[in-house]
Amino acid sequence: MSSTPSSLCNSCQAASNLKYCTCGQVVYCSKACQQVDWVRHKQSCPMVVVRVVEGKGKGLVAIRNISAGTVIFTEDPLIIVSKKDEQGVGFEVPGYEEFKKMDQVKKQELMELYDPKEKNTNFDCHEDSEYAKFCRIVTANDISINNKAHPGDVDLGLDVVYKQFSRINHSCCPNSFAECEAGSATHSVRTGKMIKKGQEVTISYLGSKDGTREDRREDLLNTWFFHCTCEVCSLTGEEREENDRVRMMVLTYLMDAGSKDNIIRMMNDKKNITATLRNYLRVLADSYSIEEDRGKRAVMLSICHVLYRQAKRLCGGWVWPSDNDSIMVRMTLQKYLGENFLEELDMLAISAASVMTRYFKAKVKRNLDLLT
Repeated sequence: MSSTPSSLCNSCQAASNLKYCTCGQVVYCSKACQQVDWVRHKQSCPMVVVRVVEGKGKGLVAIRNISAGTVIFTEDPLIIVSKKDEQGVGFEVPGYEEFKKMDQVKKQELMELYDPKEKNTNFDCHEDSEYAKFCRIVTANDISINNKAHPGDVDLGLDVVYKQFSRINHSCCPNSFAECEAGSATHSVRTGKMIKKGQEVTISYLGSKDGTREDRREDLLNTWFFHCTCEVCSLTGEEREENDRVRMMVLTYLMDAGSKDNIIRMMNDKKNITATLRNYLRVLADSYSIEEDRGKRAVMLSICHVLYRQAKRLCGGWVWPSDNDSIMVRMTLQKYLGENFLEELDMLAISAASVMTRYFKAKVKRNLDLLT
């Protein structure tokens, strides 16, 4: 909610029967007035608000439907800390001198962020309680930004804390992702899938890292001081085992094709390219049995396209094997991608990457360009 909304209807200036817009920034005397004023107010009405989320403290919640690929908000950081400033001495956090120079409003905004006081006692040794709190809040809310224009650029090694972005909670099946402008600390949050009104906006704190449920939860607890209870981590029994198996298999295959040299090696291996293609198509099909990871799937689609086209070149064509496993793989992929998906893998990869970060777009482009 904004500081002090007007006490008059934002449309007709009436002073009675006033109700807040969902965003809390303006008031209206009737639904009709709100609808009339929407074209104007929509320009400043945020898509999300900070609300208490059960079991998580505060988080960002959508106040209207947000389509995939939409930039929810863009913001500059409250504070930027260079990792090069770290001294590696005891339990200290760089950036406190910069913090003391900040204006009072920004100081307050930073110090109102999540404070894992009871869970992180590393800084209790400091006599200055404000500094100890600063350390706890920064370590729990900062992120290492990737503002490289291209995957091969040098990492500047910056940690930053944001007012709004730092409120977004983690999920191992996130509906949004964040990206820094190239060479800048300005951060944008974009939806990776449709978010319905009332749903929480989530991102993955783990970045490109992945793993089994046990590995993810351990990493999140050690770094951000919470036990993940997202829909994926809440799976039990065979569902959890299958989720772990597929996640690790997708990760392994993507790592095997992670470098340009590795993909070129696969492309030039005439003896094994058909078997390699079959394996990647099987992993792609298996990925549809768990929650969607659109970025990884876009890259997997581009790899399958490259291998398929190259197999046709080297072997004079490619025909689906007739064994039961291959038939099931084909049926699964036709169900999700369409009857003629093999001839459209490149367009499917580009479409999947279109709402993702420039990192995934660059990965897909690099793979597809190998055929030119």
